[in-house]
Amino acid sequence: MKGNNSKHSGAVASKNDIALACSLSDRSGVNASSTPIIFYGWWIVLFSIIGLSLGYSVMTMSFGAFIKEFEQSFGWTRGQISFGSTVIGITAILFFPYAGGLVDRYGVKKILLPSTFVFGLVMASMSLLTPSIWHFYAMCILIPLLGAGTAPLTYSRLLVSWFDKRRGLALGIGLSGVGLGTALVPFIVSYFIEHYSWREAYLFIGGLIVLLVWPIARLVVADKPRDRGLAADGMPMDEEAKAKLPLNRHENFKLGFTAKEALGRRTFWLMVGSFIITGLTTSTVLVHLVPMMMDRGESLHEAVETFAYLGISIVAGRLVAGYLMDKFFAPYVVAIFMLSPVVGLAAFAMGATGEMAAISTGLIGIAIGAEFDVMAYFTTQYFGKRSFGVIYGYGYSGFKLGASIGPLIMGLTYDRLGRYTEVLWIMSGTMVVACILILCMGQYPTLPSREVAAKTGG
Repeated sequence: MKGNNSKHSGAVASKNDIALACSLSDRSGVNASSTPIIFYGWWIVLFSIIGLSLGYSVMTMSFGAFIKEFEQSFGWTRGQISFGSTVIGITAILFFPYAGGLVDRYGVKKILLPSTFVFGLVMASMSLLTPSIWHFYAMCILIPLLGAGTAPLTYSRLLVSWFDKRRGLALGIGLSGVGLGTALVPFIVSYFIEHYSWREAYLFIGGLIVLLVWPIARLVVADKPRDRGLAADGMPMDEEAKAKLPLNRHENFKLGFTAKEALGRRTFWLMVGSFIITGLTTSTVLVHLVPMMMDRGESLHEAVETFAYLGISIVAGRLVAGYLMDKFFAPYVVAIFMLSPVVGLAAFAMGATGEMAAISTGLIGIAIGAEFDVMAYFTTQYFGKRSFGVIYGYGYSGFKLGASIGPLIMGLTYDRLGRYTEVLWIMSGTMVVACILILCMGQYPTLPSREVAAKTGG
């Protein structure tokens, strides 16, 4: 589109904006009278499933599958190995709010692509671990530092920009990739451990990230509907709507509180408090489930099968919670979901094995599945999209704070007592507090508007 020399800047700006919007529409095959058979946002959802199934969150959740191997290969204690999860958590706490700010400033694609590539290299390089525990801890710093762009934070920002009325459902489906990966990756790990070694398992996973996820991300990801000449949810846009499209690349993210304003609100701390507790309680099972079930007489393959129920239930929790949050008041939905780990953790404290262990794992997974959807949904509903990345980063850091403490407590308890029973009972009771905090959050507030000036010359 060529600009015109004009003394009537208002009229020309309006025409130029219409032409820009139409050119975007032409490039994506969308115009006022026709829309794609499949809304492009659903391709974004599909990619999110693939990307998250091999992203940062799944790799940290699958950490437990390697604990026994590290014990046997290097002679490390379970407490020493569990401290690696604490190192990962501390790094995430410090860096993820900053990573969220980068996503807010530069957009998803510019952060996602390089992070995916280097994260794949980091996972592959785990195959080179030496007996030095400090080498292991150094890698535990690099995993969240370089893999932050592959976490739910980035994908959530992408999904909320493409969906509005169907946001809960889109988040539920897209973020279910974490559950899918949680179910599949341990099977990949166990296969390589049984037929090759844990080192080859890390090489294969790193290769999948670099050779599968990164190329798809490069081809598919678009930061927002306007990049494809579309509106959120695939709604058709007439010429008047296209003419009003601001040129600012973040025009859809001007409604809401700043990160500083969010930190001053009671609702923010109730939300983060519930995330901390959920991370603390559920992470105990995420990291220690496989070695715990092996301690109770199961083989590695049987323990991994039990862990697979976690991934399946995460998917179910996300789909159901995402759908229900679009229909009902979200805190009520979430509080009900958060009661399920109370039962699951108690069952493990009583020595659950076999089918009962699978059911208990499923109950915990349902809550984990709902949790990441809740972070994104609560952030937009209570604080808006203006500083989504930073606020979500703080919420995720809260979750990781709990998740970094829980496995360490479990590992040290096991080293001291040779069992997990007492800490599982404590975690079960603590989860009730998270439900109460969520119910205290109150109704959604009226969000402040900071609209950019229209560029139509009116």
